[in-house]
Amino acid sequence: MKDDHPFPGAEALLWLGGLAALALFVSLPVLPGVLWGLLIGYWTYPVHRRLAAGIRPGAAAGISTVLLVTVAVLPTAWLVDTTQQVWAWAQESLPSSLDLALGRLHALAASLPYVGEALRAALPRSLDEIDWIRVGTGSANAIGGMLTAVVLRAGDWAFQLAIGIGTLFFVYRDGPDWWRLANTAAVSALGPAGNEAAQLCRSTASAVTRGVILTALVQGALAGLGYWAAGVPQPMLLALVTVPAAIVPFGASLVWVPVAGWLALNGEVAAGAGLALWGAVAVSTADNALRPLLMRDHITLPFWPLTLAIVGGTLALGVPGVYVGPIAYALVRMAITRPAR
Repeated sequence: MKDDHPFPGAEALLWLGGLAALALFVSLPVLPGVLWGLLIGYWTYPVHRRLAAGIRPGAAAGISTVLLVTVAVLPTAWLVDTTQQVWAWAQESLPSSLDLALGRLHALAASLPYVGEALRAALPRSLDEIDWIRVGTGSANAIGGMLTAVVLRAGDWAFQLAIGIGTLFFVYRDGPDWWRLANTAAVSALGPAGNEAAQLCRSTASAVTRGVILTALVQGALAGLGYWAAGVPQPMLLALVTVPAAIVPFGASLVWVPVAGWLALNGEVAAGAGLALWGAVAVSTADNALRPLLMRDHITLPFWPLTLAIVGGTLALGVPGVYVGPIAYALVRMAITRPAR
């Protein structure tokens, strides 16, 4: 009797699914660190391959891992130092800037029909009118809760960091062997569909790197140029904040729009308008034009499912979810649309 099931080896697929579920359950405690190690290894493997030429695999993996960890310390130190500078600037400059912004908000509210008076009554005219005891109590509670969470999770972060570094070492040393093993297992269990699934995972990961990560980096660079030209304090830090926001379509606007508004409310109307124009034209154009161009030949997902996969994956797993979400959606789409053979 002919088997019309689209995937050969249904029993093998059942066993493989059960084993995969068991392995996932056991791996859940270390999953964040493993995903970060895999992600960073995927990004940096081409560089490692060039550095590893003529060196034993274990030694080359160790050298690349140590170099990457060492290099990562420098931007981390810069970020800590910059954050301290921003805090000092906020303590010195923020009160007067807030007073000016509140005054301009009152002037703007006065020009609005119907709701203008209600807005003016709700807004304080200056920092002196704010109930600082109530605000301070709420802020102290919020900051205290945040610091408590940071302290409680510090050990978990250190543990996941160690897991990520260990995973990174073995990705450098054994990454190609892992891929061949996964590809062989998929083909053994699913037949031709397994090979298609493996290639789909590869092409989707390539598409995410090309279309999502590269576009976010370009948008961060363009936005940083706009911040610098507008005279915004710490444009490099704001550019770095824009990059992860830009991973989600239209996410970069969540950074440059408030910055442009802040400039306008502080009396720098021309700078705020210029930054808004730059963001709408240059930064948004990179999002709307560059992303589809880079992903055109590498992904099968339409725009909206891809957006949902990126957002859902990011919310579930953080940055590694940017890859996991689209790959999962692409595999589901392949399973639904693949004709029976």
